[in-house]
Amino acid sequence: MNVRKKALAAVAAVALAVPVVAAAGATAKPDYENALVGRWDLTVTIHIEEPPLLTPLFCDFTADYQLHCVTKPGYPDELEGRGVWTAQKDGQFSFWITHHAHRDGNGNPVGSINASHLGKISANKKKFTTKAHTYINMNDGSPWQGPVNVDGDAKRI
Repeated sequence: MNVRKKALAAVAAVALAVPVVAAAGATAKPDYENALVGRWDLTVTIHIEEPPLLTPLFCDFTADYQLHCVTKPGYPDELEGRGVWTAQKDGQFSFWITHHAHRDGNGNPVGSINASHLGKISANKKKFTTKAHTYINMNDGSPWQGPVNVDGDAKRI
């Protein structure tokens, strides 16, 4: 009888542990999905005029697939953006970002820059490049401007 109780207790313990282990495995991300997570020093080349505009940014990619970028300190054009990202097994990734720009005298955004980037992270996960199409919305009822071609070149900080 004592053996039977021990056996039932062991089976119950295993039965209770299986959902916990399965749930932990279900939430673990594949390694490639973590490749972008962290802070990046990104230079964006905007082909809207000649010579193209260069915008240096710090971008943070978070584990919950969020993205936040700010212009590096000391550069005149203040550009903050937020977006979302996704990655694939082969090192390719994409992200969508909206930058609020062109502020009025009270500091309120008057327009936005919306970009869809397609990129590739290096095999050592220390660099990436992107190509993007950007559209500019002045929020004044005028048609959106674009597409504007954009290139990105980043290194991990």
